[in-house]
Amino acid sequence: MSTHRLSSSPSPGDRVQVVEVSNSPHVWGAEVAIMALAGPLAARGIDLALASPPHGELADQWRRLGLPHLDLPLAPRQGIRADDGVGGAPPVRLARELGASLVSVGRIAGVARRGQVIASTSLWTHLDCALAGRLTGRPVVLDLHDIVRRGLGRRLLTTAARLAAVTVAVSEAAADSVEAAGRARLRVMAPAVDLARFCPGPPPPTVRRRLTSSPTEPVIGIVGRIDPEKGVDLVVRAVAALEGSAARAHLAVVGGPGLHAGPYAEEVRADAARLLGDRVRFVGRVEDVPEVLRALDVVVNASVAEPFGLGVLEAQAAGVPVVATRSGGVTDFLTDGDNALLVPPADAPAMAGALASVLDSSSGLGARLAVRGRARAEAEHGLDGFADRLAALYRGLVRPAAPRRGARGAGRGR
Repeated sequence: MSTHRLSSSPSPGDRVQVVEVSNSPHVWGAEVAIMALAGPLAARGIDLALASPPHGELADQWRRLGLPHLDLPLAPRQGIRADDGVGGAPPVRLARELGASLVSVGRIAGVARRGQVIASTSLWTHLDCALAGRLTGRPVVLDLHDIVRRGLGRRLLTTAARLAAVTVAVSEAAADSVEAAGRARLRVMAPAVDLARFCPGPPPPTVRRRLTSSPTEPVIGIVGRIDPEKGVDLVVRAVAALEGSAARAHLAVVGGPGLHAGPYAEEVRADAARLLGDRVRFVGRVEDVPEVLRALDVVVNASVAEPFGLGVLEAQAAGVPVVATRSGGVTDFLTDGDNALLVPPADAPAMAGALASVLDSSSGLGARLAVRGRARAEAEHGLDGFADRLAALYRGLVRPAAPRRGARGAGRGR
């Protein structure tokens, strides 16, 4: 377990109780970030309790950390779009969603009274938490980890942002999902990484053998959910298009199918077997993420619209060069030719060219990108600095700074 800097420990009476609300039983990037912050925030006087479905991976992992969990049974949500993702959902579904939301508001209000601040970590709970905050008099912080398409979804998110005390977006791309009417109390705070846990170094030899049938050959890795948004099929085609010495490279797909992947995951597996044969391995989800990253020669992000790209930041912190598509939140912290190579979305030949350049050891490009990536992670994305800012935000909502004596307009209404 890593240690975290703290200048002085808060007194017991100065602690702030935050109820983190999630409707997910699963652990994805947002949930990983919350669990990584629990310890550093506690050291700064911010105590997190998680309110989520009582059964599932997220609740189990949270309890294993020794942190308080509040059972919050919430109805499954089907969404406000049609099944094909185009257009709105039929009226019957919208009515069911409204009913589920009303129940959710009441249940969230019940657990919210256990804390002083409500923090919503899931897009599905943002509006419900904002309404529950109004019912209970608790300030609400929306953690926006998503890019929301134009339409009803953006309007509902904007309404939630107007009702909340603060909306914290992980990137400029995510912030753009909130319309102008809801941006008055919106700020962008890029996620952080535990630099002590994700650090450069040699991996255990057994890890590399899990990732490839030929550990002596270069290994390209894509880490994350297997679903259409992540572009695993694009990476398969790019690796298959490698030529010359780069064509020896193997591909490791680290992650499991997303909840809404449908037949996509099996189609990707079939295409990979046909195009790459034993040069590809589907590893599934892993617990030892830092060791797995250090065992890779290059990490790829091929998302069409990545809200941030925490896995990319973790790879850079671990000293691994990165190739990514130029889209979404990754452009906030990746600079082409400096700490990564960026290619256009959905362009397999361009990705193949970038991968070949990084794998060419004679050029030294991969090593330079790795050094620059680690340096920027250290300078801008350390967990301590992020925890300082977030702790200050929570404390300011509970104990706002008193106005300075003699300040213009003090005590006057508008």
